[in-house]
Amino acid sequence: MDARPAKYFAHPPYRAEDLGGTIGWWGVMNRNGVNCLTFASQPGAVVTNEANAIHIAKEWNELLQRRGVS
Repeated sequence: MDARPAKYFAHPPYRAEDLGGTIGWWGVMNRNGVNCLTFASQPGAVVTNEANAIHIAKEWNELLQRRGVS
């Protein structure tokens, strides 16, 4: 998966969050509550499903923890 935090909005920790409604769109929020999810292979795409958002947030947080960044 090529998900990345948006440039200038990479402020951990990250959490998956439902963006509301019944559409099933989920984002990955930074510490300020801003959806910072982007995809290198899909410019402009900023949402995903629940399972992917949870996985992405967990992966980003674990990577930062291994690097000693909080």
